[in-house]
Amino acid sequence: MATTTTADMAFNPLLQPVTFLSASQRPISIPIPSIDAFNDETISVTINYAFQLGSCATLLVMVLIMTPPSKLRRLSSVLHLAGLAACIVRMALLLAFFVSPLNHFYQFWAGDYASVPRRFLANSVAGNVLSLLLFVILQAALMHQAWTMVSLWPAAVKLCLGALSAVISLMAAGWRLAFTVVQSKSDLELVPALDLAWVVQAALILNALSICWYCALFNLKLVLHLAVNRGILRSSQTLSPMEVLVITNGVLMIIPVVFAALEWGHFQNFEAASLTQTSVAIILPLGTLAAQRMTTGGSLGYISGGSNKSSNPSNRGEKSNPPLTTVGFSGISTTCGSGSLHPSPSLFSTYPSREARPSKLDHFDLELIKIDSTSALANDRVRIDTDLEQNDTRIWVL
Repeated sequence: MATTTTADMAFNPLLQPVTFLSASQRPISIPIPSIDAFNDETISVTINYAFQLGSCATLLVMVLIMTPPSKLRRLSSVLHLAGLAACIVRMALLLAFFVSPLNHFYQFWAGDYASVPRRFLANSVAGNVLSLLLFVILQAALMHQAWTMVSLWPAAVKLCLGALSAVISLMAAGWRLAFTVVQSKSDLELVPALDLAWVVQAALILNALSICWYCALFNLKLVLHLAVNRGILRSSQTLSPMEVLVITNGVLMIIPVVFAALEWGHFQNFEAASLTQTSVAIILPLGTLAAQRMTTGGSLGYISGGSNKSSNPSNRGEKSNPPLTTVGFSGISTTCGSGSLHPSPSLFSTYPSREARPSKLDHFDLELIKIDSTSALANDRVRIDTDLEQNDTRIWVL
């Protein structure tokens, strides 16, 4: 009968080391728990990256299908599509690392990458460059979105907020460039740049500052609106497309702020750094798409002539009502009856009701007319005057 010794009772097969030889036949011993932790982290990060890639690809197809071709040529749409495309390529390059020799058992645990072809190191550098490109595109998209929301405010406020946004974005992009150079040099030399860790920390700080700044800026109009109206938010049926855009962007931008905060924590099998940029790339087009879809019902009605009763109420025996106004987020009061735009000195002004708007203008287009270039604005004003004159002529003939 075999006897059990104290050594046998203390032995735990789950904690035993795995020993193999290096190229110089030096024995290398790795505990099994460390190997299991490495495999678990690899699988979880791969699932995370695959989820991000699939989300960006799905949203890219949705935006291309659901956005009219005329709106795809806008600068905001171009930036959104470029951000999604860059994010897809970036995530594909990051995923390629986990199926490359750089992540194989012997190379990783022995620290011997002599057998790894040079092209796999180039793939890592390409991933760093795509991350930088994505960051620059997203900063440009955030600046454009912020300018869209503050361009209707008084000139002094608009210029101050615009200048501060530009400074924050440029500083964040500059430090991100420095971080990319340090990271790429470390990947090519296969040596951690511990002496330049402060560059990485500074880039992360400015990245978090940028995300928090734009989140606060997008929510500023919403907070002011709730303060003026004593916490009352009008129903979605009476919100203008720009107001819907403010609400969606403001609320959704809280998600990147959460991920930016999580970057400073240490969580097992969870990587939040890539999620910060991906969430911004998804949220910006998603907010715009939501604003377009939520206001489609009214705009389709006007396009199809469903609002003719407003132009000629006598056909149904209805009495014409004067244009109603509601408190909005913008700083311009639009008087569609005369086709003119009158600036308002306050942060809040009046929008015409849906019934008082021109019958041939899309709601989202009407909002964006105010922030287009001077020439485009002049052309739209002429078109509005022409439509109104034609309507007046038809009513007179009748």
